[in-house]
Amino acid sequence: DRMHVMSGFRTPQYNGPGGDGRAALSRHMWGDAADVWIDNDGNGFMDDLNGDGLIDLSDAALMMRAVERVERKYPELVGGAGLYPETPPHGPYIHIDARGHRARW
Repeated sequence: DRMHVMSGFRTPQYNGPGGDGRAALSRHMWGDAADVWIDNDGNGFMDDLNGDGLIDLSDAALMMRAVERVERKYPELVGGAGLYPETPPHGPYIHIDARGHRARW
């Protein structure tokens, strides 16, 4: 029911020349990317989507499989997608964008 958007549009000034996890040519600067996770309980962190009692990359991978299903059904939405592990300020998440060609990391 809830998707948390951690990062959507970024100005070129914010994104800078890259570094700190930011790509120099980030799709965020074009406004067609978002870093997201599912947060149905509203606690600010990824939910245990696969029900294994853990919140980890396996939950983000479940979201990536949903991205794959959407792209198969709607090829006009093909884009980039990547998995990111948890860090001290946030749990795992995925990046999705609408760059017009398939890219994965």
